[in-house]
Amino acid sequence: MKAFESYFANVIGYEKEKEQLYRLCDIAKNPGKYASLGVRLPRGVLLHGEPGLGKTLMATDLVAAMGRKSYILRKDKANDEFVETIGKVFAEAKKNAPSVIFLDDLDKFSSDSDSRNPEELIAVQSGIDSVKEADVFVVATANEFRALPYALRRPGRFDIILEIPAPNRKDAVEIVRHYLSDKKIASDISVESIARLLDGSSCAALESILNEAGIYAGYDNCTEIGRNHIIRAALRTVFSAEESVNAMPLAEKQEIAFHEAGHAAAALAYDPEGVGLISVRPTKGETRGVTQVFKPDGYFGSYEKMRQRVVMLLSGRAAVELKFGIIDVGAAQDLERASAIIERFVTDYAASGFALFHSDNGIDSHAHEDAIAVERGAMLARFYEDAKALMRDNWAFVEKLAAKLVERDTIIFEDIVALKKEAA
Repeated sequence: MKAFESYFANVIGYEKEKEQLYRLCDIAKNPGKYASLGVRLPRGVLLHGEPGLGKTLMATDLVAAMGRKSYILRKDKANDEFVETIGKVFAEAKKNAPSVIFLDDLDKFSSDSDSRNPEELIAVQSGIDSVKEADVFVVATANEFRALPYALRRPGRFDIILEIPAPNRKDAVEIVRHYLSDKKIASDISVESIARLLDGSSCAALESILNEAGIYAGYDNCTEIGRNHIIRAALRTVFSAEESVNAMPLAEKQEIAFHEAGHAAAALAYDPEGVGLISVRPTKGETRGVTQVFKPDGYFGSYEKMRQRVVMLLSGRAAVELKFGIIDVGAAQDLERASAIIERFVTDYAASGFALFHSDNGIDSHAHEDAIAVERGAMLARFYEDAKALMRDNWAFVEKLAAKLVERDTIIFEDIVALKKEAA
């Protein structure tokens, strides 16, 4: 609703979530319109999600847009003193109704993580109950939604539970554009490519990564932030990749390059925009390279999309085998992840028939478990053959990707698209 948009102008994207907050503002500002329908303002709203997504910013904007006397509670006192403060704030808000109370980081109100009903949260529950007949609206934010007792997050205390997700790709483009507005960016990378690299990152992470890229540019005495600075910051922060592969033997680098090229070629065969970045830089874990593959919309509701992901996971090993004729020891994690998906095919989705379907109400025998393991192995072998066939069909593209990775260590979406055209 346009009357409230200006209050949320500093929240980029999140149109669906903001629309829900606009409705709350409209009820608070125009109670008569809703009273004629027998509608009241909900008792409260709880915004939850990963840290750094802008929950506090949205909640602060909501409080301002409501235009009521407001009270803010954050854990800034010792336990006993804080419990007393909670009670005083609710009493004061009730006395000055209509009002709004903002409970920021509600899941951090208690320092006793072992208690199922810590006294600070009991005090909040009592406070909410004490203002039920008053015109007091409660706004809260939390990172760990499940850490809150159900008695606190149920309807009647918080009538609206609003999950704040990581920004989608469209929102990420706008957020990146916003953060770049005061930075000098070279023309060798687009806003869309930066958003792809940072896909799934929080708003705070986006800002931090772009700032780090600027630090790299300044240290290199550059007048603009270039693609290499942004890639370097994204690799370190998002993918935990090492700074350099200069000490890596050429033969090992080539093997990793074909492994990652296999993943990328398979993913792109199913989704032309399914890859954001490929790198031969090892991560701090056991992974020897990085391929950023985006899960398609509706992934968890589609057997075919999950099957395609299994083939993609196996295509790294397949590419190495086809190129070098060796067993790829760097594919262990891929095999584990592919096997986990395949086991769900067998036991949860009855993809191999109902005899191997697993029921939570039944007790599986050793023979049943053995049969599942045999079928899982057989299905894994079939999908591996599919992966090798897919690699053969796209081999010119795999070769070009691998060669470019050996040359440059890391390539992004624009590079990938250009190589795809060359291979066609």
